[in-house]
Amino acid sequence: MSNDWLPGTRVGILAMCRAWLAYMTAQIRLAWGVPDAEFTELGNLFTAAEGIFQKAQDEAERTHVITVECQAAFRALSAKMRFFKDRYFKMPPLTEADWAALGFRRKDQHHTPVPAPDGAPAVSLSYPGGPHVVIAHLGPMAGTRELAPESDYGYAVYVGIMPPGGATLEQAASDKRYLMKAPTDGKSLTHYRFTRRRKEKIVFDSEDAGMTVYVCCRYENQKGEIGLWGPAASAIVP
Repeated sequence: MSNDWLPGTRVGILAMCRAWLAYMTAQIRLAWGVPDAEFTELGNLFTAAEGIFQKAQDEAERTHVITVECQAAFRALSAKMRFFKDRYFKMPPLTEADWAALGFRRKDQHHTPVPAPDGAPAVSLSYPGGPHVVIAHLGPMAGTRELAPESDYGYAVYVGIMPPGGATLEQAASDKRYLMKAPTDGKSLTHYRFTRRRKEKIVFDSEDAGMTVYVCCRYENQKGEIGLWGPAASAIVP
């Protein structure tokens, strides 16, 4: 729902619930009429959702069962948060300070456009142990901040493969568009994918083994607006 107060991403839901749990001291819970049992249940649902979410982000642990469990955990947490807002956050009315601390936003009479992503993300590569597979680890560059969850951003990931010594004209013109020389940035990388995960599995064909893979990424928001290129990473395809 476009006017929904609940964040549209799982990261955003966890961040909001974490703020609720931190803000609702025993004194505030007493003033708002929140029973300890209800608060404890909210905390347990948060812990369960956070734990299964972390597993779902791990390429090595994620299975169909974990995906289903993650969906169920966030449905339960979201339902409990909606109950809390309707039952406890309206009477007595929240102050402006309460409203801000709990992560709510007052309706703005003026439309404020979401700016294009700023900054550049980093990527590093590792081997999970299987043949012809590389894992790209995505995140902010050292010393830079994460983008705000409400910007609904993900990563535009660009991948290119270069045979030893560079591709021939025939290889460069093939469906795989092999690289003729090492790239200096992401502009010359030939394959694109979008992801919201912090780990992205890249699977290669057996014929690519021994070639060099180059990966570069930049932020991209829900409107397709992009940020700056991060530095490229490279590895030998196992």
